Amino acid sequence: MIDRWYYTHNGQTLGPVPAARLRQMAADGRLCPNDLIWPQGRQQSEAVPAQAALDFSSQAVPAAPLTNKPDWLDDIRSLTKSEKKPAQPDWLEDVRAAEAVEQAFLTLEWDGDNAVAEEEKAKQILDELEKPSDSESMSEFIPETAMPCRLLLGSATTRGRVRDRNEDSLLVQQCTWSNQDERHDVALIVVADGMGGHSAGEQASALVVRTISSMLSPLLNTALSGKSGDVALADPSEVLDRGLHEANRLVREAALRNPAWKGMGSTAVALLIWDGRVSIRLVGDCRVYHWHGGKLAQVTRDQTLVARMVELGQLTPEEAEKHPRRNEVAQAVGKYALIEPARYDVSLSSGDWLLAGSDGLQAHVSDRVLAETIAKAGTSAAELANRLIELANQGGGSDNCSVVAVRCV
Repeated sequence: MIDRWYYTHNGQTLGPVPAARLRQMAADGRLCPNDLIWPQGRQQSEAVPAQAALDFSSQAVPAAPLTNKPDWLDDIRSLTKSEKKPAQPDWLEDVRAAEAVEQAFLTLEWDGDNAVAEEEKAKQILDELEKPSDSESMSEFIPETAMPCRLLLGSATTRGRVRDRNEDSLLVQQCTWSNQDERHDVALIVVADGMGGHSAGEQASALVVRTISSMLSPLLNTALSGKSGDVALADPSEVLDRGLHEANRLVREAALRNPAWKGMGSTAVALLIWDGRVSIRLVGDCRVYHWHGGKLAQVTRDQTLVARMVELGQLTPEEAEKHPRRNEVAQAVGKYALIEPARYDVSLSSGDWLLAGSDGLQAHVSDRVLAETIAKAGTSAAELANRLIELANQGGGSDNCSVVAVRCV
């Protein structure tokens, strides 16, 4: 029985997600009766309005009868009805609490006249959002079966056209080994975007890269030694969590030792690719994109206040781009004693692209331009990374920009 579904909402195609997730979104108002849904493996032309399959209890208008009922419709009806529907989702109170603090944020006058009060209220709101909920820590991507593929990697970085120095740091490590007919491809990728004056930002991002870099060698040594029962191989992605938490500790300690580095930190996204399976950990607003089947999807969700407000419908994406606090993050390595990286998983297949970039990319390269550029790209990951850097600079280059491109062949 099919249990992976695509859906449309606010003009975007999203998913795939399980039926239970669709039902929750319908109950929460994040899926409308007229939004379309269809199963993974089928074409969007076979989609039906969500109200034909899901229970929108708050809607008084019944679903319109379908003249040609698709053969998969009974699948999703049985899946959604077979699960006990709670009277109230367990995460609803968290959303209501977030709405309350975000509404207070919206009422602030960002004119500089009450700067101290503004900063204090903004800090309070960001502190409320520091730790993401369980639902935010999981991607809407439900990975398909991974197919081992050969990896082509390329990277590029620029300080842009405005900044005096580049506070981004990059890490790209790749290892390939084979024996008889078996081949294994592993890659560790980190994009870190430093924050803080007096060279503190570049120091923080460098610490992130160096710390996570040291985590891969022990993992590879275990794999190459043939100790497949080792705990480290049970979940290789644990190296990302350990690396980010250790980097958080080291950045905070460095800031305490050097007064000039007080308040420094870094956003970061770390990826471990192992035989086509991608584990991702995010702290902040660096992004990962996945190109599959001729379509581009943003895998990660920015850990920023305005991103959360967009999710709750309090801002449009266009309003978020111009919001005065659009660059403030809810989490950063070194900002708090404890961090909670968001976790995502993706599976690669031949022909896919994977992109990791700092926020300098999204500032000047829209998703539409990004998709068009990937569609025209050949197979060179280095050429694609450099082309995206060029586009970011042509668009204004207001920030440092770093890109790592991965091609699965």
